[in-house]
Parts: sequence; structure tokens; C-alpha cells
Amino acid sequence: MSVTGNAVVPSRHDDGRRRKDARSSIRRSMQATARSDSESHPDGRVRRFAVSLAILGACAILIALFSDLIQDIDYRVMIAALRRMAALAIAGAICATALSFAALVGRDASALRYIGARASAPALLLASFCGTALGNAVGFGVLTAAAVRYRIYGAVGIKSDDVARLLLFIFAGSALGLAGIGGLACLVEAEPVATLLGWPADILRVVAGVALAIAASILVFGLRGPVRVGRFSFSTPTKTLAAAQLILTSIRLIGAAAALWLLLPPTPISFLSFAAIFSAATALGAVSHIPGGVGVFEAVVLWTLRGRASSDAIAAALLAYRGIYYVLPLVLSAALFAFFELRVAVGTRRRNDDERLVRAVARLSPSIMAVMTFATGVMLLVSGATPTFGHRLATLSTHLPLWAVETSHFLGSLIGVVLLFVARGLFDRRDGAWRLAVALAITSLGFSLAKGLAFGEAGFLAILLVLLLATRLQFYRPTSMLDQPFTIGWFAAVGVIIAAAFGILFLAFHDIGSAARDLWWEFEFDAQAPRALRALLGASVIAVGLGLRELLRAPKGLAPLPNDAELARAAGIIDYQNRSDAMLALMGDKSFLFSPSGLAFLMFGKRGRSWIALGDPVGPRSEWPELIKNFIMRAHVHAGRAAFYQIRPDGLPFYLDAGLTVMKLGEDARVPIKTITLQGGSTAHLRYALRRGERDGLGFELVPPERSAPHLDALAAISTEWLDARTGDEKGFSVAAFEGGYMARQWVGLVREHGEPVAFASIMTTRLGSEATVGVMRNSRSASAYTMEFLFTHLILALKELDFETLSLGMAPLSGLRAAPLSSRWHWLGALIWRHGDRFYNFKGLRTFKGKFNPTWEPRYLAASGTLGPFVALADAVALIGSGFAGSKKRDGNA
Repeated sequence: MSVTGNAVVPSRHDDGRRRKDARSSIRRSMQATARSDSESHPDGRVRRFAVSLAILGACAILIALFSDLIQDIDYRVMIAALRRMAALAIAGAICATALSFAALVGRDASALRYIGARASAPALLLASFCGTALGNAVGFGVLTAAAVRYRIYGAVGIKSDDVARLLLFIFAGSALGLAGIGGLACLVEAEPVATLLGWPADILRVVAGVALAIAASILVFGLRGPVRVGRFSFSTPTKTLAAAQLILTSIRLIGAAAALWLLLPPTPISFLSFAAIFSAATALGAVSHIPGGVGVFEAVVLWTLRGRASSDAIAAALLAYRGIYYVLPLVLSAALFAFFELRVAVGTRRRNDDERLVRAVARLSPSIMAVMTFATGVMLLVSGATPTFGHRLATLSTHLPLWAVETSHFLGSLIGVVLLFVARGLFDRRDGAWRLAVALAITSLGFSLAKGLAFGEAGFLAILLVLLLATRLQFYRPTSMLDQPFTIGWFAAVGVIIAAAFGILFLAFHDIGSAARDLWWEFEFDAQAPRALRALLGASVIAVGLGLRELLRAPKGLAPLPNDAELARAAGIIDYQNRSDAMLALMGDKSFLFSPSGLAFLMFGKRGRSWIALGDPVGPRSEWPELIKNFIMRAHVHAGRAAFYQIRPDGLPFYLDAGLTVMKLGEDARVPIKTITLQGGSTAHLRYALRRGERDGLGFELVPPERSAPHLDALAAISTEWLDARTGDEKGFSVAAFEGGYMARQWVGLVREHGEPVAFASIMTTRLGSEATVGVMRNSRSASAYTMEFLFTHLILALKELDFETLSLGMAPLSGLRAAPLSSRWHWLGALIWRHGDRFYNFKGLRTFKGKFNPTWEPRYLAASGTLGPFVALADAVALIGSGFAGSKKRDGNA
């Protein structure tokens, strides 16, 4: 232990011991990575593919079922029945829907009571009502509702494990309620329900009795001991809570069944029998994983009620039920999300809990807007496949030419299929997708009126447009809508929707099949079937074209952020070499590419088509050529450009041999700690900074990594104040960011003024290295003007006591670029920016400050493929740095 000024500095460990520890760390991290890789099988993509195939299989079965059922349905009669539907029946269905969703809210409230948590009324409403509405529309209802609940309840302070227990409690209650209500109804009305389902009555009684007995026994006797599901263990609820869950689930199912029952035409079936049919249809729809059980639910209801009422009237009731129970709550949820988004935009002062809730809701708004956009695309496709009412067409014929109606009908369907793909970009918060969605919504408004005076369709488009404008702030990722992979499931959904639109077309125009060959080129105001056929054909061509574009283009390639095992593996490699700035890898915001031997790695980021490695490879130089080659090949395979940012002079031959173009970026300020002294005139200003700092009450302490934890809160407060005083957020990629885990690995030079922390600088080092690099440096606005000079002077002296040889203060951009007669255009441009660019960036001031410590200046370079590649890669690197620190987002996906 040694003392420098008032800094307490521990001595360095023995080199041999460090090498042994480093080797052990590498071995442990590689073993952890191997375990992680083995545990990750089977790949999630295989599971998603299997789910997609299952959905396609269910759709194929549906098509087979509907091919027989729709023979009894006349489209015009169905629409007429829908238009004649009694207002009292619609109002009753809306009230029943409200009762059903109120029970859903109450179910969440009882689940919160079960886990011993509390949530505000807005949070409860948003999690239960909006989560269910989104789940009903998207499919995978439990999973979608779970995602919403995790966000909302997490924002109000409920732990994720508790939310998982809440979801399991709700799921168990739903299954219990469905079994209880369905079993009771089937048992009481066994004969009529058996007749409807085509089952033997005795078998139905046995199945219903077993289901009812299980529900009753659990309710009466409860479960003994805790229940374990996966890694979660939760205690059994009290009988009161179990009864409340059963009652609320029953009310939810009865309300939903009543909403459809009130819309159906008169039938000789009692409500209790219908409740049993409704429960079976709901369960089958949920098992199918098709969004909202669309098709499955309708097929069951149509099949069981066939011959007991008009199929046209039943189909009209099902259509109205979908609008009331599914679309209406979705629109209300979107409006509620947009309201919270506007609260964020207005920036009104709120309590901390309310602030977290508002921001959590705002972050969910892209998902619900994507669902709304997808639904709009479906609506436009269905609209293009169905005829226009005769009196509206007659009105149009007196005001618009035929070509305007034909064009509007055709382009409206094309916009519909494009919106199905745009919705994918909205899910990913793409600003390009948002702009395209707004433009298409505005365009479709005119087409909806011009093709058939579709006022309801235009109204829905207007609602979508308003909601998109209200949620603008959430679509901030600067890429186009197609700059992300489309899943097989997404293409399957689009294909199924287009197939369903053709089915609706043949339903609406029964005679189109036999005369299709003669209809293609028939253009008349009354020729609606040819118009619909042409529109759907155009939409199909667009969908196939977009699908082929995705299948045939070069894969974009992903740059996934590292997991904990990869970070540990990289940390072991970093410790076993002398490049201290390699510690930037442990921020967690960069992807890794390891060498085949696992002894070296590259850290990189991806922006557009640029794959940008930060610095030279980390590890033995013998591993560099192969690693550089693999990185360049990876970029090439994905139709991208490879670039290496801030490489050192001694590594240039590796990049030149790889055929890359090199240009100078600036110079790194490297303080020779071994030879530095405060004697002589060249360091008089540093001696003055020390004396002046002591008069101002400044004191310095060098805190080792193992003792940094108690100081992190104070450092975070200084960092937050420093960031608030500047425009923009925390930087990333090549700029060190304040992150707790990353800071805890570093030495910290801490300055106190009269005992209060006012400034700090973190120091990146390796176990075996003699080089140190400045990481994060921040100071309070109230600190003395000499604080930073005081800090760095003491820091240099303290590192000298620790036997370090060099301290890197970081790069001064464009420093050292001088225009000469044979200089490249980049040197001329860089020198020009250096001379006249201070109004945009403090180029000269940064070099002047670093020059106070008498450093030597070492060049830093950029190497990239192609002639213009270095310039594009440099622009992408600057954008990557400015896009912010992504390490905190790594659990949410690729940032």
C-alpha cells in the first residue's frame, strides 16, 4: 500500500499470479459459453416454424370445413340482415361486452390481491382491458396479454416473478372457469347439446361431469402445498380468492356469450345450451392459436346452429359480434394508449409512479398501432373483394368517371396488402414504416370514398391516422420498414388473409367461378365482380413480390448483443493482454465475433449495411489475420461493408493485406507516465492546478474496483447532472458510458470538494497490462474551474505509483490531418473541418485540454472496403456513436 498526496493506492499483484487467474477466467468463461450453447437447443426458430405450420394446418382444416358451410350463405342477404339488425340488440351486446371486460378487470384485481401487490386504477385498467383487447386481436392471447401486464405492472413496482405468478393464477382461473361453466351447461342441457355437437349424450355427460367435478373439488377442498410450474412456485389461493376467480371468469364467459346471443336470430336453443357451445368454440379458438380464433369460432357456431336458423342471419350476427367484442375494445385501447402518449408529449408534471406508468404505456403503443394497421389492411382487402351497394354506385356514376372508380378500387386493395407488411415495421418502431403508414392512410381515405362511398371504412382510416399522429414519438428507429426480417408466420398470415379475401370474393359473387375467364377485361360501373377480381389479383402479385424480395435478397444479418456467458468469455481474453481500451467491450452494447480457437475476439456494431469493428482484434496477434478475414466475409455474405474504426498504427499491415482502404481519423493522446515529472517549466500549470485545487477544498482518492460499489450512487448523481447540462443522451459504441456493472470493473479517480463528491474519471485497465485508458469522466456544475486538471494530474501521479507506463486520454478527432500537395481528398476535407468546424464540435479545444498533460500523439485510423466505403462507414460509425448507449436494452432485443 502506497500513498500519493491524499490518494490511497493499493500496490499491483504479481504478474505470474495474474496470468494464472486470467487463464482460469478464460477457461471458465469458455465452459460457461459451451453450457449456454448446449442449453439453447433446440433453436427458437424451429419452434416458431412448428407453430407456423400448426397454424397453417388449422387454416387448411378451416378451409375444408367452410367450403361446405358457406354454400348456405348469400352475401347480399347476410349484409341486408346485418343492416336490419335491431339497435336494441346491438346496445345489449355492447352492454354484455362491457360486463365481460369489467369481469376481466376484476379478475386482475383479485390476482393482485393473491400476490399481495397493489396497483393504481389506471394501471389495473390498462393491464387487464388493453392487454386482453390486444391479445384477442393478435392471437397467442395469453402471451400478448402477459407482455402487456409485465410492462404495466413492472412500471408500478411489481416484481417480474410476482407478475409471473399473477399470470399463472389468471390462467388457472380461466381454465377452471371454462371447465366449470362448460361442464355445468353440458350436464344440465346434455340432450340438446349432444344433438348440436353430434356426440352421444352419455359420453357428453361423463366428460362434463368430470370437468365439473374437478372444478368443484378444487374450489371446495383447494390444493395442498405450493404448486410449482417451471421455476415458479406459488402458494395455493384461499377458498375466497379461488371462488372470486371462478365467479369472475364465469361472468366474463357469460357476458361474452350473451353479447353474441343477443345478436343471433331467434332459435329453439336455450341460452344455457348456447353457453356450452360458446365455451367449446372459445376453447377450440384458443387452442388453434389463430388470432382471435377467427374462423374456428365461426365454424363451430355455424355448424352447431345449422338448420336451426338462417345461415345468413347467423353469419351477420357473428360479423357484428366480432366488431363489438373484438374491434371496439381494440379501438378504445388504441385511443387510451394515444392519450397516454399525448401526456408524455405535453410533459405535464406527475408523481414518479405516474411518470413510470405513462412511459411504460407509451412504449407499448407501437404494438397496438401495428395491430390497428394490420386490421386496416385486412379491412381494405375485404372491402376490395366485396360489392358496393347499388345506390352508392349510382351516385358515384353521376359524379366520377369510370376510370376513377376502377383505379380507386384497384389501388385501395394494393394499399391494403402493403399495410400488412408496414405493420411489421411499426412493431419494430421504424420511422420509415410510420411515415408510410400515415401516407397510405391519407391516400386510402380518398380511395375509400371514390370506390364506393365507404363512409365506415373512411371513418376507421381517419381514426387510424389520428392515432398514428398521436403516437409519433415512439417511432424513432431510423430505418425503412423492410430493414428487419419477416418471419414465416408473418408471410403465412398474409397468405391466409389473401386466401380468405378470395373466399369472400367467391361468396359475394357466386357466379364468378364459371365466368372468370370472361370477366378480366369487363369495365362497367355495374361490373363489380371483375373489379374485385382484378383488385385481389393485384394485391396477390404485390404480396408475392414482397415475399420473393425477402426470400431472394441477401440476408441482412443480425448483430445480437452479447449474453452474460459471452461477456465473461470476453472479459477473460481482455485480462490476458495489454490493450486497456478493450474494456469497452464490457459495456454490453457491442456484438462479439470470436476466433475459431476462442482466444481472441472482435467487438462490432451494425448500422445499415456497415459492419463496424471497434479497434483491432483483442487477443494474440497470431489470431488477427483469420479473425479479420472472417469478419470481412461475414459482412460480404450479408451484402454489407466491413470497417475497422480507431485501429492503431502497428496493426495497419493486417488491414492492408486484407485489401482494405485506410484513412486517418485523428490522434490519441498518450501520457508517458513512467517519465512524467512535475519539475520544470513545462508542467508549471499542473503544479498551479494542484495548489489552486487544494485552496478550493479539493481532495483526490483513487478507488480500486473492489471498493467502488459504495460510491456508485454518488457517481451516478454526478453523471446525471453532467448529462442534464448537455443536449443529447449518453453516447455509445466507442464512447464509454455510465453503466453500473461496467463502472464496477474499473478504477475510479474521485475528487471531493469540502468532502462532497464533485468529479470523477473511470480508468480502464487489464490484469496483465501496463497501459491505462480514461473511460467515463464527469463533473458537477458547481465544481471548481480547476477540478478536471486537478483530477487528471493526481490520477497520473497515482498510476505512476502503481507502475503503469501509459495513460490514454482518448482520441482528438481530425487532429494531425494536414493538407499537403499529395494528400488525399479526405486529408484536405479533414484539415478544412479542423480549421473551421469549431462551431459544430470543439475539435481544437479538446486537443488543447489533452495537450496540457504533455502527451505523445499516436495516430488512429479507419479501414474499410471499397473506394467510397470508408466515407460511408465513417458516417455510420458517427451515427452509431450518437444513437446512444444500447447496453441497457440488450434484454429487449436488438437495439
